[in-house]
Amino acid sequence: MGVWFALAGGRIFLSLAPSFNADNPMGLRYENAVATLGFTILGFLLIGLMVMDWQTQRLPDAFTLTGIGIGFALTCVQALFLAPGDGDVVLNTTHPLRMSSPGSSASQGNVFLTGTEALIMGRIAAIAGAALILLAVRWGYTTLRKRDGMGLGDVKLLAMIAAFLGFGETLLALFAGVLAASVYGIVLLVRRRASGASKLPLGSFLAAGGLFAALFGSRIIDWYLGLLR
Repeated sequence: MGVWFALAGGRIFLSLAPSFNADNPMGLRYENAVATLGFTILGFLLIGLMVMDWQTQRLPDAFTLTGIGIGFALTCVQALFLAPGDGDVVLNTTHPLRMSSPGSSASQGNVFLTGTEALIMGRIAAIAGAALILLAVRWGYTTLRKRDGMGLGDVKLLAMIAAFLGFGETLLALFAGVLAASVYGIVLLVRRRASGASKLPLGSFLAAGGLFAALFGSRIIDWYLGLLR
């Protein structure tokens, strides 16, 4: 936890110190500071939940649901500092639509969603999408095996990660967490310390995946998307 807070402190210093941000507008500095505050709080929650689930196989709502609320609130605050036009969703840049408000002759161009709307609505969709992914997995397992294979705490945990990081980084956290849990389970099976019916603290691995995504997610996603271009 101390190492995580040290990383967060360095990020806040670099985002606010004028000597490091001569070409950085003040709004962008505070936007980065809010994002770094979210980075700090997310780490605090995930590290705590990782230990709790490992020891007790419980993910308290006081952490997960509260975390969803905090993450979304910080996203709304971050949206306040967006510069005009930053993050706007446009329709067709080749043939722009000419739309104007009633009584105004000023063209609004081809903006479909403003940056603020896109950020907030996108985060809501990310939270719902992340929860639906694990709910679908949970429902499928229960239907096939006639028993619960995943608790709702894991669903809420992934939704909390999405509230802080967005959908892309959350998919990376899910992939990393499931991969780590699979490797751990295989090791236990090989060493005959577990069977096919043994329970694993999936929430601990999802939390670790969330920490990994918070640290390296944006760079990994940019690299991966670059391979598809």
